[in-house]
Amino acid sequence: MRLHRLVRQTAFLSGSHFVVRIMGFSLRVWLSRELGAQAMGLVELTHSAQSLLIAPVASGLPAAVSRLSAQRGRTGGARVALVGAGLSLLVSIPVAAAAFCLREPLARWLGDIRTLPALLCLLPCVPVIGLSCALNGYCYGTNRPAAPALSELLEQIVRLLLCLYLVPLLRSWPTALRAAVPALAMLLGETAGLLLMLLLLAGALRRRRKPLRGMMHRARGEAGPICTELIALALPLTGMKLVSSLMHTVNAALIPARLQASGLAAQEALSRFGMMHGMLLPVLMMPSFITGSISMVTAPELARRQAEGQPMLRLIARVLASTLAIGLPAMAAVYLFAPLLANTLYRQAELLPLLRLCCPLVPVMALVQVTGGMMNGLGLQRRSLRISLASNLLSLLLMYILAARPSLRLLGAVIGMAGGQLLTLLMNLRVLFLCVSPDRGCTAR
Repeated sequence: MRLHRLVRQTAFLSGSHFVVRIMGFSLRVWLSRELGAQAMGLVELTHSAQSLLIAPVASGLPAAVSRLSAQRGRTGGARVALVGAGLSLLVSIPVAAAAFCLREPLARWLGDIRTLPALLCLLPCVPVIGLSCALNGYCYGTNRPAAPALSELLEQIVRLLLCLYLVPLLRSWPTALRAAVPALAMLLGETAGLLLMLLLLAGALRRRRKPLRGMMHRARGEAGPICTELIALALPLTGMKLVSSLMHTVNAALIPARLQASGLAAQEALSRFGMMHGMLLPVLMMPSFITGSISMVTAPELARRQAEGQPMLRLIARVLASTLAIGLPAMAAVYLFAPLLANTLYRQAELLPLLRLCCPLVPVMALVQVTGGMMNGLGLQRRSLRISLASNLLSLLLMYILAARPSLRLLGAVIGMAGGQLLTLLMNLRVLFLCVSPDRGCTAR
């Protein structure tokens, strides 16, 4: 019965994520054509900074809330969610305020002062995303995926409609201001999604006749122990996300600089970077609307089985086989439809050879996503942190060396990314199977 429930939840999440991803992918294609590669480069530089700013609240804390909620059930999980939401605001608001005070140095560190308008639009997103992620963790941990799915759908609809209205309207504006439109749309979309999430959860509490005031009073009484446990679970994964986001931000500044070192002009280097992150990577990550659902559903189930002392090896093997069954056909589809994507959708002929060379990364990236989620469910955040640090350092080193070669350029940056992904996958698989083998106990070291 439990396995059937996992399949149903995965199917539901995959369906909702498919709709959201199709909308997001269509929006990216449209933006790349309307804004151009240079403006897309500014958009991606800004998003790399945002991923660093939200890392303290958007990675470790949701996973910790999900794990504790899965272990405590809906009633105990609601108290965990309240404490987690308070903790996310306690961290995210000072982070956003500090980033606002340092906005100009941050924009210069990204390598282009024209990212400043988009940064100003994204900074208010930090507490909004932090609060949403904490509530999402509670919903996934207590097998209530509908609220996050509907929230994400509304967020994407708002973003899509605002971009479709504002980008053509502001066509004559400077590149820096037009590049801020997707950031503004993200802020308003995230806010709308959070409001819907709060309404849905409040309605669920009323139907269960659980007064919010009483729950908040009990949560305050247990805030100390819950907060301590959340921090202990979240810190390693947060450290991993911070390392990954920092490396991503460094890469975002490094790749255009190394492309310039290969002989490209500054604007052309920024355009190539926008092509890689705004066009190539979204195609390679398209299967994540399914594999992300698998990861989110499997992690709480592994946490329950681990707490109950049940075997986990068969479940892990089935999940990996399902991920490959999704990733391999997706790889073939990317290879076959690469001319359509490059020439018709993106109108970038030089994207075609990159898509075909990179299509083997599709199943690799899918497996990295799923194995990472399973390690979080098993409480292996510290090992994930070490793996992330090693793989990101390898990726950074390869990008630094290869992207500056005139014969490689953007392909060198892609090779660097591929090296980090492969190392992550191999180390994740080794840790998982050593952890759940019959003669070894699973420890969170």
